[in-house]
Amino acid sequence: MTTSDERPVEIDKRDVPLSGGRTLRVTEFANGSVRLAVHAGSPYVVTVLEQIDDGVVLKLSPGREGSGAHRNWVRDHSEDRPA
Repeated sequence: MTTSDERPVEIDKRDVPLSGGRTLRVTEFANGSVRLAVHAGSPYVVTVLEQIDDGVVLKLSPGREGSGAHRNWVRDHSEDRPA
């Protein structure tokens, strides 16, 4: 068990090559957590996060400038303000 000042112990790290020179890095930690990182390419936003029978599905989509993908995850309150 780790305290709030300690990072969890890393158990394994794997790189999965993707098209366009991108890489998905999956890191497993001793506390059961998993970290996903996309290296190279544009920023990404979470567009799907759902629980399935025995796991979870996480979908990341490119969040390029001008992309509406962020609206799938977070409500953009700037549109609610009066002009």
